[in-house]
Amino acid sequence: MKTALRWLAGLFFAGAALLTGCSSRPSLPTAALAPPSPTLPPTLTAPPTPAATPTIPCQASPPGVPAAREAQDYLTPYDHLLGDPQHAAVFLVVYSDFQCTACARLAPILRQVQRAHSQDVVLAFRHYPLINIHDKAALAAQAAEAAARQGKFWEMHDLLFAEQSRWMGMKGNAFLAYLQDAARRLGLNVTQFTADLQSEAIHGLIQRAWQNGITHNLPAVPMLYINAQLYTGPMDFADLDAVVRLNILTQHQFHACPPRQIPPDATVEADLLTTRGVVRARLFPQEAPKAVNSFAFLAAHGWYDNNPFFDVRPEFVRTGDPSGTGYGNAGYTFGLETAPDLRCDRPGRLVLYSAGGDTNSSQFLITRQPLPAYDGRVTIFGQVVAGLDVVQRLTADDHLLSVRLRVNGQPWP
Repeated sequence: MKTALRWLAGLFFAGAALLTGCSSRPSLPTAALAPPSPTLPPTLTAPPTPAATPTIPCQASPPGVPAAREAQDYLTPYDHLLGDPQHAAVFLVVYSDFQCTACARLAPILRQVQRAHSQDVVLAFRHYPLINIHDKAALAAQAAEAAARQGKFWEMHDLLFAEQSRWMGMKGNAFLAYLQDAARRLGLNVTQFTADLQSEAIHGLIQRAWQNGITHNLPAVPMLYINAQLYTGPMDFADLDAVVRLNILTQHQFHACPPRQIPPDATVEADLLTTRGVVRARLFPQEAPKAVNSFAFLAAHGWYDNNPFFDVRPEFVRTGDPSGTGYGNAGYTFGLETAPDLRCDRPGRLVLYSAGGDTNSSQFLITRQPLPAYDGRVTIFGQVVAGLDVVQRLTADDHLLSVRLRVNGQPWP
């Protein structure tokens, strides 16, 4: 997925987003800002050769305090929030300055991300006006707080950023007159707005916000935290949306490996209901017991419901990642399973997607043509027996709606 790859590339060039923002001091060293680099997925045209070492049966991510709950504790009474903090899976906290041009570019993107995931994402705005380099930053922040007194912080937030180029060069009382006109256009009580704008309470709040940034040695704005972790990747919508979707997915992952419930000698069939029709497959529990048990476990828990076909090529289609980024998994991984008589020598093979080693999880391919380069390098766990024409017609706009299994002719579970 191109956006995810750009995001991953951005992590290797950590700090780039900060260096293009507004700074009142030298930036922190790059290493101090960079999160750990994730493992890149393999090139699909040449799967990695299996390691000679014994495979690990299964590894699951340990349970812990949800990242969203930690992020919720990170909020302050002075933050302005969009979204429901009691039920959100992702918290976006941005330190920002209304006179910063990079902040103005980022603001509508963050608003778009929050709207796209309004049930799962909270956007928190935190003032950090760079008053030593931006002559109108403090007054602009005070204007947003004065608007907040009348319930219209976000309306003033949006207007100040949208019209930044209009007011940045204003001198003297011209900016004050602009702010009063902005309040009027937003339907505020201008007399109350002007009084609040110049009040000691709001002036003190903005001074404390500035001092808080200095105390924490924040190097620049905008500074974006995603679930209390500093984000240093690309700041476009597609990449931020991918990161958010992956964070949402973590709330649904499993922290234990699935039980072995499908007998190796069982006859197992799966109906894959797609937006193009039904694909029926026969699964291979004897040759790939871990893969079949995992697939059945995830299907029973609704993991595959409404999954996108996010990677559609002439050679195959790929699904099994609810985030649609190509980087999500079920929270556990397990080793490769190969059988000498199973090869990718025909269309309709069900193949687990692997990043090499013991990284099988929920993602899988359905082949559209023979893929001999995959022989002995991937886990083949099934074969399409009806609906291959449906597989051939699938596009990137289609979804896997659900998976229904039968074991020895009986619905499972």
